Amino acid sequence: MSQITIHGLDIVERSGSYRVRARVYPFFTLSETFDDELKGSIWGCQQLQRLQGLHAQLQREGRLPTKQLTRVTAVELGLHDLIEPPVTKAHSDIASKSIGDEIHVYEVLDSYVANEATRLSAGYKSRANRLKDYFGDTPISAITTSSLEEYIDARKAGKLGSGRSDGAAYATKNRLDQANRRRKKNGIPVVKAATICTILPSTGTVRHELKVFRQALRAYVNRDDARRQRIGAYVLTHPIVTIDLPPPSGPRKRRISDEELRQILLRVSCPSKRTAIMLAIYTSLRRAEIVSLRAEDIDWFASTIALRAPQEPDPLNPGSMRKKKKSKTHDRDVPLVPEALELLRSYCHGKFGPIFDFKAASLSQAFGRAAEMAALKNVRLHDGRREALSRIHDEYGLSLEQLKLFSGHGDIKTLETFYFQPSASKLAHLIAQAKAVGGRIAA
Repeated sequence: MSQITIHGLDIVERSGSYRVRARVYPFFTLSETFDDELKGSIWGCQQLQRLQGLHAQLQREGRLPTKQLTRVTAVELGLHDLIEPPVTKAHSDIASKSIGDEIHVYEVLDSYVANEATRLSAGYKSRANRLKDYFGDTPISAITTSSLEEYIDARKAGKLGSGRSDGAAYATKNRLDQANRRRKKNGIPVVKAATICTILPSTGTVRHELKVFRQALRAYVNRDDARRQRIGAYVLTHPIVTIDLPPPSGPRKRRISDEELRQILLRVSCPSKRTAIMLAIYTSLRRAEIVSLRAEDIDWFASTIALRAPQEPDPLNPGSMRKKKKSKTHDRDVPLVPEALELLRSYCHGKFGPIFDFKAASLSQAFGRAAEMAALKNVRLHDGRREALSRIHDEYGLSLEQLKLFSGHGDIKTLETFYFQPSASKLAHLIAQAKAVGGRIAA
């Protein structure tokens, strides 16, 4: 592999050809493939110099965008032809022979990010961007089973980035990302430090990324009737649709011990966020559900709290609202164990309206910072959901059907596979207690 270390320019050798990419924030990446490294280097330096000049010009004119541009947003702002002038590829001698030659990977993924991914979590956008960084300006006709297998092998070997850290360092990473965004907004160049892959991505991670590629291509075809008629049959047999995906990872089984929870709570400085974390442990609610709770929705007599499904404007019915598509929350009543009731009584005294006045992401950041300060490994706020459900079973001997009232899962298999991790020692203690009083535990 050959690489030229010029800031904003990289050249990577793959199977005898050279992929050249030129990057200047906030413009989208320009990418071309050459058979000759020298020609690629010349082209890359020319594009880099041109983009830097365009950056300076737009900054002087006060027209420099403050956010990362895609080709779609560049067209909307009238900047696309300035960033990527329409030219004939001089190094391409072969005429297009496939329908797939007309469609490039970046078109498929940019369209997915602008449409489907907006209704999904941020992880889908980041996976799409990783795929776009790797495959770049490649036409989909050039995506073969062999090239996909090369991607899988490189990703699993850590050549394209690390897997998810088993530490709590994401809190520090988030602060660095926020600082870099502020620098970019102020026009200050950002040069990210080189990172060393210490944790290899799991097969499940690679599987998710390829599934995004598959979903993006199908969505791209189905978005337009004429396009579907023209290339629908071609896509049905495309390698990204037919390739065997890597196997899924096993379910996460991490529980949070009492001592770990104590160490985390000691390091959360905000009393409201400490209360929210404890409430999550007592109720098994997701972070978004926790911050959506309202004091008037607590039924003190029935020992329940009502969850409200978040609403958003319905684009098909102007003036009407619909359930927010990204949210997993639906209208339901959640039972409150005695500890949760006591906590809410002490915290909600005299309150009306939202119980907490911060966003879900802020709660995750506070939890992550505290875990990092406590030097705890492989612990996440969402592990509290598994801990809560398993703890409620351990202490009260509830069945899976009863636990569904806490978790809100429609499918008991999801609850059993990903969240139900009972303690063998606590179960044995519960059996001993039941025997001592001549009773039985719940089936």
